[in-house]
Amino acid sequence: MDIFTQRKFLLRFVILLTAMNLTLIGALIWKDFFRKPPLSNQQNENRDISIILEKKLKLTKDQVELFKDIRKGFIEKEKELSASIRSERDSINAILFSNSADEQLVKTFARRVAENDYKMELLRFEQAQVLKAICTQEQLQKFEGLALEIRDFFRQDNKPQRK
Repeated sequence: MDIFTQRKFLLRFVILLTAMNLTLIGALIWKDFFRKPPLSNQQNENRDISIILEKKLKLTKDQVELFKDIRKGFIEKEKELSASIRSERDSINAILFSNSADEQLVKTFARRVAENDYKMELLRFEQAQVLKAICTQEQLQKFEGLALEIRDFFRQDNKPQRK
């Protein structure tokens, strides 16, 4: 190949690479511009039902604030218990798959997981009791009908999926 043919080839190659880069950059910008931002984990996990309850149960502003405060406290306690449960389950898995599995230690961790699950259920019960104490009789009747809807609202398979 002579030098002029090489130069033409290199020039075409550089133009092709530049066009490919510009196309890629344009596609990335277009994708970010038209794509809805995914929900953050905090938004995803702690979707606020007080707005829905306010409309459906016709809650007063004071009741809405109390609901939010109760939910906030519950979520904080729930996170602590969940972290503890997750940590203990990780410890169980580490022990189970080690060369020298200590059966007594596994049972101890399993008991702690069960106790924390029990605490979680008691926490949910206490939260429900406090929420019920805030409501009027009419609101309680509507709330009873909404209980299954609220449960479905927080189910794992109902949460928006991140792509």
